[in-house]
Amino acid sequence: MQHALNGIDNELLDAISNSPFSYIDYEGLLISAPHRIREEENHVQLKEEPLAVPDELEVRNISIPSSDKNRNIGLRIYRPKGQHNLPVYVFFHGGAFIYGTAAQYDFMCFKLAIEVGMLIVSVDYRLAPEHPFPAGMLDGYDVLLWLSQYADQIGGNKNNMMIGGSSAGACIAASVTLWARDRSEVQIKHQYLLYPPMSHLLNTNSMQVLAEAPMQTQAAAAWMWRHYLGDKITIPPPYAVPLLADTLDNLPDCTMVVCEFDPLKDEAILYAERLKKHNVLVNLLEVRGAVHAFDFFNCRLSDTFYKQQVQLFKNILSQ
Repeated sequence: MQHALNGIDNELLDAISNSPFSYIDYEGLLISAPHRIREEENHVQLKEEPLAVPDELEVRNISIPSSDKNRNIGLRIYRPKGQHNLPVYVFFHGGAFIYGTAAQYDFMCFKLAIEVGMLIVSVDYRLAPEHPFPAGMLDGYDVLLWLSQYADQIGGNKNNMMIGGSSAGACIAASVTLWARDRSEVQIKHQYLLYPPMSHLLNTNSMQVLAEAPMQTQAAAAWMWRHYLGDKITIPPPYAVPLLADTLDNLPDCTMVVCEFDPLKDEAILYAERLKKHNVLVNLLEVRGAVHAFDFFNCRLSDTFYKQQVQLFKNILSQ
């Protein structure tokens, strides 16, 4: 099976092995103590210098009301200074449904907000296993509803909203999109999905051939879904597993990004193909030489993809 991984970009592999996060036993902790991954990541981050906020950018953390009156939802907002009525990108961070924070994506959101010219609203959604599905999806939908009324108060255009995410966050974004379609309360212009897990069945060819790939293994995927779906793993509820959706009619256009050496690749491609069959316009992009979450690592492959991303967003917003 190792020969299937021979084409991974060597500079990317070096960046992964030299990352301070490489010392975290993600797979072992997913099995034994998933909440400890957050503690381990926080420990690493405390040793690192935080990114300086660019002079031309305003970054704010705010809380908005949840439909559950007993709590609020945190948002991290990125807005180019002095700009208003901006297109809104509602973003869901990655982390196997279990860990990750909005601030971990500053490296991406700082640049995208400025270079694309958009308001990024990153959602601090509830995490499994303490809060399994549908908690994260419902938080995301509450954010959409709030933005549909108050986006102008933070510099956004409530009539020009797109949604997306990275990894598990992209799955949640897809679920929110399906949920929003069926409620017809808010309009989403586009869904932008970065290497998402889209099925708990783990039965695709890429999941078998790339089962031991760096950054995402088949075993980790199995535990991720167990924590997210809880006691409903055998028969997932509607909206939890996007690839199981009865119909994909009347969904917004989609940009789907997959990685050549990611076991999640084929299920994301299957979702893209199903969207096309339901007359949804899809732009499917495969990043050659890349593994899951490659864009977190400083290498030429990530730099090239970042420039491509800027153009992708500009094209989406020009439509």
